[in-house]
Amino acid sequence: MAETVKILQAPQAGLSDMAKLQDLNVESILENIRQRFEADQIYTYIGSILAAVNPYKTIPNLYDFEVMEAYDKRHIGDLPPHIYAIANDAYYSMWKQTANQCVLISGESGAGKTESTKFILNYLSKMSQASAVETGNDVSVEKCILQSSPILEAFGNAKTVYNNNSSRFGKFIQLAFSSRGVIEGGKVQDYLLEKNRVVGQNPGERNYHIFYALILGAPDEMKQKLGLGAPEKYKYINQSGCIKDPNINDQQIYSDVNEALKDMKLNDEQVSDMFELLGAILHIGNLDFITAGGAQVSSMSVLKQAADLLSVDEYQLANALTEKTRLLRGELISTPLDEHQARDSRDSLAMNLYARCFHWIISRINVRIRTKPTFHSVGVLDIFGFENFEVNRFEQFNINFANEKLQEYFNKHIFSLEQHEYNAEGLDWVDIDWQDNGECLDLIVRKLGLLSLIDEESRFPKGTDGTMLDKLHSNHAKNGFYIKPRVNNSKFGIKHYAGDVFYETTGFLEKNRDTFRDEMLTTIKESRSDFIYDLFEDMQESSQPNAAKKNRKKPTVSSQFQESLHSLMSTLSACNPYFVRCIKPNSTKAPNAFEKTLTLNQLRYSGMLETVKIRRAGFPVRRLFDDFVRRYRPLLGKDTQSSHSQHKCISLLSSYESTNQKWQIGRTKVFLKEDLEIKLERDRAERVETLVTKAKACFKGYRARKAYKATVAKIVFVQKYCRMYRQRRRFLNLKDATITLQRYERGRKARQLFHVMMEERRMEEERKREEQRRRAEEEQRELERLKAEAKLRELEELQAKLEEDARIKAEEEAAKKKREEEERQRVLEKAKAIEAAKRLEEEQAKIRAEEERLKLENELRIRREEEALRLEKEEAERLVEEKRLEEEVRRREEELAYAMQQVMTHFDDSIAQLNSPSDLNLDKYYGDMFEEADQDSEYQDDDPDEDSVSRKSDDLQYWEGYLNMKCGGMVNTWKKRYCVLRDETLMWFRAKQEALKSGWLMKKGGGTSTLSRRNWRKRFFVLKGIELAYYESDSDGAPCKGIINIKQTKDILDSSFGRESSLDIITDKRTYHIVADNADDLSEWFSILMRVKNANEYELKQMQDEDANPKNAIGTLDVAVIDSVVPVHLQTKPNAFAIITAERVFNMSADSPEDMNGWLKALTQYHKGQRTYSKEEILMSGWLTKENTGTISRPGITRKKRYFILTSHSLDIYKSVDLQHKLGAIALNRLCSVTVPDDKMFKEIDYPPELVIMNGNRRSPPSGNPETNRRSSFSFGRKSSISGLATLSRPRSNSRPYVRDYDLPLPTNSPVASPTMRRRKLSWGKKSKIKMDLRTAMFQGGRRHTWSSKMMRNLFRCYPRSKPWWLHDLRTWKFTIHSRRYSYNLFTPSNDEAWKWTYAIQEVIDSKPPIETPSQILIKELREASLNGYNDEIDKIYKLNPILRNVPYMLKSPLLPLPYGQIMSSNLDKGYTTLQDEAVKIFNVLQGSEQLPDPMPVIQGILQTCQDLKPLQDEVYCQLVKQTTWVKDADNLNNLRNWQILCCMCCTFIPSRSILRYVRFHIKRQVELSPKTQMAAYAGYALEALKRTRTREFVPSRDEIIAILGRRDMNATVFCHGGGSCQISINSSTTAGQVIHTLVKGMNLDSCYNRFSLYEKSGLVEKAIDDRSVVADILAKFESLNAQNDDGNKDSRFRARGLSDRGKPWQLFFKLFCFLDTQSVKPDSIEYSFLFEQAHEEVIRGKFPATDEQLIHLSALRMQFDKGDYVHGDWINDLTEVYPVDRLKVKPKEDNDFGFQQRDRKDTFISGTLRGIGEKTLKRLQKSASDDNILESVYRDDVSATITAIIDKWRTLKGTSAERAQNIYMSFMRSWKYFGSRLFEVECHDGRQAYPKSIWLSVNKSMVAVHKINDPNPLDEFPYEKILSFGAPIPNEYKIIVEGRRSELTFDTTEVFEIAKLMKAYINEIVKKRNMIPA
Repeated sequence: MAETVKILQAPQAGLSDMAKLQDLNVESILENIRQRFEADQIYTYIGSILAAVNPYKTIPNLYDFEVMEAYDKRHIGDLPPHIYAIANDAYYSMWKQTANQCVLISGESGAGKTESTKFILNYLSKMSQASAVETGNDVSVEKCILQSSPILEAFGNAKTVYNNNSSRFGKFIQLAFSSRGVIEGGKVQDYLLEKNRVVGQNPGERNYHIFYALILGAPDEMKQKLGLGAPEKYKYINQSGCIKDPNINDQQIYSDVNEALKDMKLNDEQVSDMFELLGAILHIGNLDFITAGGAQVSSMSVLKQAADLLSVDEYQLANALTEKTRLLRGELISTPLDEHQARDSRDSLAMNLYARCFHWIISRINVRIRTKPTFHSVGVLDIFGFENFEVNRFEQFNINFANEKLQEYFNKHIFSLEQHEYNAEGLDWVDIDWQDNGECLDLIVRKLGLLSLIDEESRFPKGTDGTMLDKLHSNHAKNGFYIKPRVNNSKFGIKHYAGDVFYETTGFLEKNRDTFRDEMLTTIKESRSDFIYDLFEDMQESSQPNAAKKNRKKPTVSSQFQESLHSLMSTLSACNPYFVRCIKPNSTKAPNAFEKTLTLNQLRYSGMLETVKIRRAGFPVRRLFDDFVRRYRPLLGKDTQSSHSQHKCISLLSSYESTNQKWQIGRTKVFLKEDLEIKLERDRAERVETLVTKAKACFKGYRARKAYKATVAKIVFVQKYCRMYRQRRRFLNLKDATITLQRYERGRKARQLFHVMMEERRMEEERKREEQRRRAEEEQRELERLKAEAKLRELEELQAKLEEDARIKAEEEAAKKKREEEERQRVLEKAKAIEAAKRLEEEQAKIRAEEERLKLENELRIRREEEALRLEKEEAERLVEEKRLEEEVRRREEELAYAMQQVMTHFDDSIAQLNSPSDLNLDKYYGDMFEEADQDSEYQDDDPDEDSVSRKSDDLQYWEGYLNMKCGGMVNTWKKRYCVLRDETLMWFRAKQEALKSGWLMKKGGGTSTLSRRNWRKRFFVLKGIELAYYESDSDGAPCKGIINIKQTKDILDSSFGRESSLDIITDKRTYHIVADNADDLSEWFSILMRVKNANEYELKQMQDEDANPKNAIGTLDVAVIDSVVPVHLQTKPNAFAIITAERVFNMSADSPEDMNGWLKALTQYHKGQRTYSKEEILMSGWLTKENTGTISRPGITRKKRYFILTSHSLDIYKSVDLQHKLGAIALNRLCSVTVPDDKMFKEIDYPPELVIMNGNRRSPPSGNPETNRRSSFSFGRKSSISGLATLSRPRSNSRPYVRDYDLPLPTNSPVASPTMRRRKLSWGKKSKIKMDLRTAMFQGGRRHTWSSKMMRNLFRCYPRSKPWWLHDLRTWKFTIHSRRYSYNLFTPSNDEAWKWTYAIQEVIDSKPPIETPSQILIKELREASLNGYNDEIDKIYKLNPILRNVPYMLKSPLLPLPYGQIMSSNLDKGYTTLQDEAVKIFNVLQGSEQLPDPMPVIQGILQTCQDLKPLQDEVYCQLVKQTTWVKDADNLNNLRNWQILCCMCCTFIPSRSILRYVRFHIKRQVELSPKTQMAAYAGYALEALKRTRTREFVPSRDEIIAILGRRDMNATVFCHGGGSCQISINSSTTAGQVIHTLVKGMNLDSCYNRFSLYEKSGLVEKAIDDRSVVADILAKFESLNAQNDDGNKDSRFRARGLSDRGKPWQLFFKLFCFLDTQSVKPDSIEYSFLFEQAHEEVIRGKFPATDEQLIHLSALRMQFDKGDYVHGDWINDLTEVYPVDRLKVKPKEDNDFGFQQRDRKDTFISGTLRGIGEKTLKRLQKSASDDNILESVYRDDVSATITAIIDKWRTLKGTSAERAQNIYMSFMRSWKYFGSRLFEVECHDGRQAYPKSIWLSVNKSMVAVHKINDPNPLDEFPYEKILSFGAPIPNEYKIIVEGRRSELTFDTTEVFEIAKLMKAYINEIVKKRNMIPA
């Protein structure tokens, strides 16, 4: 305390306020500052401006708490200058000025700005805490604001040349205060973080503090987790040469940051994620690249560490760093980067990771200290100081630009505004000159200024730093503030206010663009870490449709900085500023050192002299007259007579200073010196204190009296209760004693009674036992007797039954004979009687017939007369109608003839052009023909979209009113209906629809107890507006029983329980319990009531408008089916009109002529579909051919040419270009989609109905009599573009010849066309068309041949691109639009046009706002509530929203928005319809899952549906979460079954990020609610599965699902050579790489020379499994293939695709993959056995170059190794196990010898039956062979001869041990120079290469080579160093680009992926070897 007083009372060196200097010049100011600096008085006033000199040392007690208290409530000047005085004045000025305040701290780097900021924040926090203690508030916000400083300094500050703690970003900290002076929140805004410092620093500087603090201060466990070591190992922090600084305590920084992060309420997981990101950045910095087929990562171990910390796939990260992809026509094209580009990608990734993390930290700080509505605020600006280094870059340019703006702000407030105000108010003032930096700012920010030119060049793709510098020089070389270097270099200069600065332009554009490629963004967004994903969630990719437009608008770094700086200046302009000028005394950061030159420069450029002058002469305090009077009213005496404010001000100020030296009066304000204001404030405070003391005394007396009375009352109250307590205790003691006595007596009596009763019970039990024993003996005897009697009785009954059966049978036969005789007699008698009756009836009938005849003749005569009259009348009418019809038919025939003539004219023109060299314009031809067809068929157009899509007009889109209707029918009467014309639908209702909803409900009011049903009443409820009324009945005059105001209700709750669907409406007075008939009705009521309760007036109106919909109408009529609307003249209905459709006529009558005209106009406008568009509305328009999907394809019916107009809302369809007949519109929203035109799926060959032969010479045109002209011919010469056989005919004599199908012709330049086919004839036949097939061609001799896909491709390739074949012109491109109701296929002849339409439509769809379902909105609310820890809010959300909870009823619609449209392609064959329907089906399955005896098929079905339909994955997750929420019994079967399905989903699919968070939140919450249940066990398993789940290609197998349901791992069998196998334990995410690692470690193969891999193997067919592949996925694929084989496919399809080998089982196989060193493997090692087995495997596959003798020798060695010495009778049962049998199936070729003497073919032992078979016959036999038996019969002799030769050789090896045989075998294999190479049989079709067609492509550890088949020596060798790139541009085509070769190497093979995988593996091994990293 004494030291504090000493500091405050110490004599001041120089002047504490330089405004009091007598001699005003720079030298006097400098000397004053020096004197104070040497006396450790570092602060000096310039009026209210504070100058602070950095002492570079700690001054004792200068910032103690006692010093803070001393400056509290003190004015500037009362105490020595201090930073606390500025903070105190700013704090109290909020109340004095009722305005926001800000403190601007400026100065050079190292001047002490950051420390000054901390001192101000500390002071304001202490003031706030003092106010909080007085008011009893929490002080955690102040602590958080203070604790944010260590975090911001650690992440945003770094050591520079001038400063050990330099801020490398700008920040504006705004503290929000309440009216009581308590900090209630704040906000931190950052500006321009120096990202480049992360990847590089200047010499002597350091990276950001946090990196060193993490390495040097983190505990060992943390560093081990992050894989961190010594700081010298990391490039990003060791390249500057400065790692440690004695003045920086990195360990303490780490400790402070950890404490601060806890105060920020960051949990351990978030802190761990943040440190993992920092560790990943350090590891990324150690990545390096080498060139091998493009840039390759040199150290995969470092990459793996970084990828693990970022939770991304290491291979995907490597690809993102070394490859660049671009979207071209819907396909992703990958391009390898070079080393420099890869390093730039690495640095860009590191910089963006750090920048995003920094922004996230600031956002979390802002969330923690978020601002509430407050009184006012105090802001502190700590921004980077002016910098002028030896090399100044882009960062310094922006930093100095910001300082220029702040200097302008300082000048504006200190000089410009102040002097302007003096002049405006009429004060006596002489202007002071000052240095204006406006022209310098104009140079930077004006139009075509520096920033504008830099941004412009940054947006040019080919812009460089050099071109940018040229532009700067050419535009600003003559500007006085721009400096162009005299020497031509890469720099430019600017004359700043602080001096001249030259900027190095190298890297300017790159930093300004801040490129972060989409590949890296995609990789980062796929991170499993939510933290990493959240950092980049709002960053959008640029490679999207219309990316070019978006990129042009993408802001640059400088424009973003300029925008944020503008925002900062706007914020500062709204505040009252305080200025703190920090001064750096020396450049060496040494204490007690004062460099005059350095300090003088700072004083000059900061305008310190001018500031002192204006502060000395000026009046810094200005107040309006009324404000001044209001402020100092306590000082005004009562004797002041004047009522004018100005006079009062003069009177008061004159009493203080009569000379007017310290004050002046302006026109509206009072101007004061600061010392006069301080004196006024001091006197005011004393006066106010006096008045307040008197008021406090009165109030304290009143409070004391009140407290005394209250104390007396309390004493009396306590005494009363004490007396009562004593009396009651006495009574209770007496009562307890009495009860105790009674209890003992009752107990004694009860025990006596108990003993008596026990004895009686014992005796009774003995009696019962004796009686039971006796009864049992009697029952046993009786039972035996009954058995004997029963047996005897059975025998007697059996005998009696036999006798009775014989008797009955005899009686029945006798009775039967008797009945037959009686029946015969009865029939005879009946026949006689019938005959007699018949004769009598005939006689009577004759008499009646005669009478009837006479009567009918008379009636017939009368009718004939009437009919004759009627027929005469009808005949006359018929003649008139026939005449009219004949005229109509004649007119139609004329039109048809004209149309046919036009078609034939086109045909003639086409025939005429056959000899013409010019191409035929098919688009125009068919466009005209289609247009004519549309015009001709105007009245026959059965267009499906006319009845299905909307048709809107701009005018009269809504019409309503009452109409009288008569619709025809049995009861044709007029009825009054309320009609509404809306959305192209005419609806009529019984009455005007005013209610939002109505219906019958059960009601009980007065409480929530509903056990009794006596008070229940069924009422008719009607919701109108915000009132819910209920009536006794639904009749019009029913009495209203009550009204509920929905807006005034407290709550509306869904109180459904069990099967009762009910809700509660809670009001202030009562609770209404309402029950609906079903759950759906209740859901509708609950939804509409909640909407009304939460709706505003506009939303209520919208709901009322929604009420007029077809579902509430009693009848509807689609406007599209109206043929006409005409007025009708009726005497009884004068205002009538008729609506005529194809089926009915609706007679309507309005009340007035005006209403009738309105209805006619509205219906006519809708019907005509007229529409006018402005130019801006039309985005695209043109003709397209439309086809509805799902309709039967009939030419000319389902496909129609229409005119389409695309607007920003819909795709409108018109019949013609005049827009007079609108056929419909496709409304576009975010759920619509458009499929892109694709070569493979959507390119179709569309043949119009009238396809005419267009090329060829018509020799004799068919004309005249059809019989005489039946046969005509067409010939095609060499110049014709088609050739082939066809038959033409015409159906009628008037028609022209045409064809509808055709045989695929061959072009004359086709290499597959024979010369004899170049001239063929086409002749007429009897049929009306020529039958042609796309894949069939006519060959010589009349034989047909079916073309394969490959032959078709070769055929199309033979046509030059410059002049395509005629068939190309007939090809149309299809794209499909999926809308809400329908999907439409649209066709266009141009590929470019198809893409234009696709992009345009997709752009409209993308511009629509996302559609959010209620479930999505609630999920977001749950996320916000969980992040903020609002558990009560979470419970409330679940309680109020049944859509989130388990429900017993079916789902009507999906929970998430799903794309529209039918499910296309192959999935349609599986029975899928739409995504919406499939989602509802899955939900219905979930509800009945507990009733399934075997859930396995259902689970697999759900998973398979989700696998096929990717959008359903999130939907099913949400359904499962819904059905497992709020379940009363957590362990009931249905809930557990749903949890099992959820576990399977978690093991199979990764949901989208938002749904993933929701699922995790749900699982954790359910575990907390029910921790010790079976459900919790499944939940924990699902949560762990989500952490490791990988993308799958197949749904889990049955075994995997069983393992998941049991919450355990599954076993998989891995096989190896020799029949060995082992069981390994895997889960749903175990990868092949993990299995390999386990096997290698288990077999002790860690030090092996070669690399192993897992394979899919079936017989000799195998495929290497990628290390990233999920093993469970491979097993699921095996199960799928086996299931398809069992269904009858039996391998045919899979064998064709190379997926199986003759039904042999699929296996996981462990074998060698990369042969890196085959010579060093020791014979006695396990690796040697693998090498031997795989060498033999290559031999029997025929992939080893050897002669027949050599193969025989190798086969014999193998037999010796397997079976030992030959024993008589041994035979080789399966030759394929030791010999390449395929060599016997082809004609042997000559082999080159490399170990044995070459022998001629005829001297070999193979001379079987194949010698006499021709090659063609052999191939035909091979092709027709369907199984092994046929082949075996063909090659039997050769196989037998081969086996014999092997056995003969085997005999010669007698006595050779197995090891010896193996060594001989391997020695021979190793003798081949290229042993270890993998040979792939490929085809080379490139004529430029001198290679055979079929060759071997060899891939080994050092190169790729090309061999002839069976040739050991290569034709060419290509080392990997020479290979520039490789890959498969198209399927089944492999391309290699070699340095120095003009042409590319292109091969056809089905093993492109295997070759690429092997080459990449070898290249990676080369990279490892070069970097001395073991494999």
